[in-house]
Amino acid sequence: MSRTREEAGATFAVGIITAVDAARGWARAKLPEYDNLETALLPVLQRRTHKDKALDLPDVGEQVALLLDLRGEDGVILGAIWSEADPVPQTAGPDVDVRRYADGTVLSYDRAAHQLTAEVKGKIVVTCTGTADVTADGTARVESKAALTLAAPHITLKGALSMQAYEGSGPTTAEIDGPLTVKRGDVTVPGNDVKASGVSLQKHRHGGVDTGGGTSGPPMG
Repeated sequence: MSRTREEAGATFAVGIITAVDAARGWARAKLPEYDNLETALLPVLQRRTHKDKALDLPDVGEQVALLLDLRGEDGVILGAIWSEADPVPQTAGPDVDVRRYADGTVLSYDRAAHQLTAEVKGKIVVTCTGTADVTADGTARVESKAALTLAAPHITLKGALSMQAYEGSGPTTAEIDGPLTVKRGDVTVPGNDVKASGVSLQKHRHGGVDTGGGTSGPPMG
């Protein structure tokens, strides 16, 4: 039996979320304009649900807009709307797209400044099954307050390499677990000594030295 036009009508309402069913992507809301009448669980409108999927559910206590049938028995939650309790976040202007999370994490993009900013309160994990490329036309900088690890079967550094002491960490040291080969150029240590197995390049002595055409023995520590 088909519904009449009046039965098929819809009404707009504003409600407050009282429960969320994350497994189904549905939620329930109370309607202050209707004596806090509580709706049934209703689907929450999403951007994508088929091949590409997106899930963004409101929190309990969040103000939302709803589209309900005339009986208030069925409908859909259209999404959250700003309120006095949840005002619009302050941004640098209309060119800034921002998302602020409850834990303090902020993701923003300023289209006027062409700048993407991520302020994450916690851990960042990036995993890919293919090649990962990061290219910058300007300076690229990676800093860690604790430690930085590069792990790969083979690591290639292109360009001049300069090591400086990290602020407050003391002198710079380098440790290599394996052989070191310099294919081209000299190894220069200005004003300092070089030691191998405790033997000083500057101060070591030679034993077994003969006069004339004899040769010395190996270096002595």
